Amino acid sequence: MVSRLRGFVWYAAVASMLAGIVGKGAGWEAGSAILIVGGTVLGGLTIAAAWLRTRYGAVRPVGGVAALVGGPLVLFVSAGITGGVLPPELSISQRMAALALGVQAFLFAINVHPLGASRSTRWLVPVTGHTTMFAGMTLVLGVGPFDPSAALIMYATGFASLILHTFWMRQIADDTPPEPDTMSRWEAGLLISLIVGLIGAAATGFTVPAGELTLPSPLARSAAVAAGGAAVLSFGILGRPPSPPDLLEPLTGTVVTVLKHGATLIILLNALLLAVFLVATPVFVWAVVAFLGWLLLVTTIEYLQTAYAHRRRQRPSSDPPSLSEDPPVTVVVTAAFEADVLPESLSTNLEVLDGLPFLVVPAAKSDDGTVAIAREYAATHDRLRVVEGTSGSKAGDLNQAWSHVNTPYALILDADETIGLESVARGVEILRERSEVGVVQGRKAASHPGTDAFSRYVSVERQHSTWIDHPFMDDIFGAGHFGGSIALFRREVPRAVDGWDPDALTEDIDFTLRLYSETDWVVEYTADMVGWELHPATVRALVRQRVRWARGWVQASIRHFGDILRSRRELGWRRTLGIEWLLFTSISAPVSTVFPILMILWFVGFAPPLPLYAAIALGLFMLPARVVSFGYAALCDPEIPFPTTPKRVGEVIAYANLWVLFGWFVQLHALYLQLAGAPRLWYVTEKSTE
Repeated sequence: MVSRLRGFVWYAAVASMLAGIVGKGAGWEAGSAILIVGGTVLGGLTIAAAWLRTRYGAVRPVGGVAALVGGPLVLFVSAGITGGVLPPELSISQRMAALALGVQAFLFAINVHPLGASRSTRWLVPVTGHTTMFAGMTLVLGVGPFDPSAALIMYATGFASLILHTFWMRQIADDTPPEPDTMSRWEAGLLISLIVGLIGAAATGFTVPAGELTLPSPLARSAAVAAGGAAVLSFGILGRPPSPPDLLEPLTGTVVTVLKHGATLIILLNALLLAVFLVATPVFVWAVVAFLGWLLLVTTIEYLQTAYAHRRRQRPSSDPPSLSEDPPVTVVVTAAFEADVLPESLSTNLEVLDGLPFLVVPAAKSDDGTVAIAREYAATHDRLRVVEGTSGSKAGDLNQAWSHVNTPYALILDADETIGLESVARGVEILRERSEVGVVQGRKAASHPGTDAFSRYVSVERQHSTWIDHPFMDDIFGAGHFGGSIALFRREVPRAVDGWDPDALTEDIDFTLRLYSETDWVVEYTADMVGWELHPATVRALVRQRVRWARGWVQASIRHFGDILRSRRELGWRRTLGIEWLLFTSISAPVSTVFPILMILWFVGFAPPLPLYAAIALGLFMLPARVVSFGYAALCDPEIPFPTTPKRVGEVIAYANLWVLFGWFVQLHALYLQLAGAPRLWYVTEKSTE
């Protein structure tokens, strides 16, 4: 009964506030009163929710009990000022600033600090949000240049940031933090509201006359009403809402989650830049120049990588070396929940790698029969041993198993991977001839690259990554990195960096960066050492895999960017530049996705137009780059034949551009999860056996 009553009150309060917003837009005198009544009720529900969490949960209010009391009072007073109840002689600008200050105080009051949240999670976004709103306040009060258009947009971006952060902290406090591949129904509703509100605020800002704070047209008033209504819904979701409506359920799937997280950050960033450019228009030209410079640099590297791959392809292939009769290599196979793929790969590798000892490391948590399969093979093969991994992570299991490696070298394979003896011999030869090499990373190629459209989509990106990108970064910059498997190690190398870090989402990248910054060992990449892997079985599996990779790169960048920079003298400028480039490009989506606002403002005259010949030249140079590099990877890959039919060529062109968008949204989704304090989850990627 109490729950139903609370739900009714919540819906009534939200409806009242929405009616008040519409009334204000239509010029009704009663609009302000209706808005204040609904806001007071909803504010009470929100404060009650914050109090209950701090009273009975493992959280504390950011500003203490005093803020919980003072924040609502400040908002109540500011609402009275805005509605003209208090000093009526105040200007519209002053009333608007008062309302913004009251909203800030209220959001500060209801925000909580979950005890388990990191410092960056607790402070980065709210500090940005409050700073942006204060900047808007200076603009609307005329402390700096009076620019109500920019102020409106700054208020909107700051408000959206604070609402989003408060929602995240409540999720953590309620033990329901954001997940990598799904979202709650209320989060789905919140993000839609924020996106609509930001777009409405931007449209309102564009229509406000220069130097005035008025809404002169129906379009401007409609945009303002849309932004206000979205703000009401966003605010309401913080106020102990009832069970979310079922109509939001379709908006919580994996693909939709990634798209909405990415779209939210893109719109937030572009809206903030819009406000900055409206205030500091001369900065816009330099921003466009920097952005075009970034695109030209990325495009040039794409072409250079393709040219280098073509040059490499022209080199005559060398005869493979042979292994000694007493092979110095132990094959270490890690497996977790991979009963479907382990028997086939083990049988193939045991047959092909005749004479090599095997160490299979099945995760003890695997309840699908993986451990039993490993022990069955150990019972029938004298050269195969089993070391059950009990750490709960691949990194920890490798650390446990490494003491059982009795040979000078070890080859790490995942449970779905196979490799030939010639490839192993090529890796061993590099370790024998080059004493500075601690790890030889081989190339990963798809076992079933052409089964269906999805497998071809996944395969073409791996072809580009492992046949064009990785060799270029290694040969030109010396920035080879360990890719998690299909890699040969000197036995002593992991001990030099205290093994793999179980807390790292991508233990391979973290291992690589510590290897470079703490030791004299290097990672050598060779495309001649080819191993074969299975691709993810579904779109959801692919998204989970790439999100983990992206979050791992973010984590590694935060941890080690400075370490690599400080080691630049030991590493040399080329290797330092190469490693830092890899780290930066892995989190560069926020830079790449500012083009909407840059192009819009350029189009409306914020910068002189490019001469036609220059625009055509830039387009002809930049637009085909990704298609050329992906197309060359697919067409000329020496390991995977490509049928040059019109359909397949068209697929490659489509996939090349689709991977650009996919990469952006995955990176932004990973950044969203990082900012939201989402738990770092290590998902086992379900692999396709066909």
